[in-house]
Amino acid sequence: MSTNLNDQRLDALFAQYRDACPEMEGSPDFMPGVWRRIEKRGSVAFLLPRLARLACAASVVICLVLAALVALPGLSTAHPSASAATYADALSADHSAEKTYYTESIRATDNLVPADYAR
Repeated sequence: MSTNLNDQRLDALFAQYRDACPEMEGSPDFMPGVWRRIEKRGSVAFLLPRLARLACAASVVICLVLAALVALPGLSTAHPSASAATYADALSADHSAEKTYYTESIRATDNLVPADYAR
């Protein structure tokens, strides 16, 4: 008997729902309107991942080009003997340092040793 009572309550609930939400007739413009709203919301959401993939691919290409320039000595535009020099050789070559008042004053005071100083 309780099953019959539950069925009656459920039927009454469905009837209230039908009264609260009237049936809408679908117009010919219903689906195109839905798709327009979906595409308008999703245009920015689909654009960001596409731009991220494009930026990632561009950075990979740039890294490969730079690695090829470093690895292949024939592609370098520097002087051929410059690639054989070590970092210490480059530091010892004084011609590349910029001459400023500060560096010249330091070099002038480097050799100031008192005359009475015994070595």
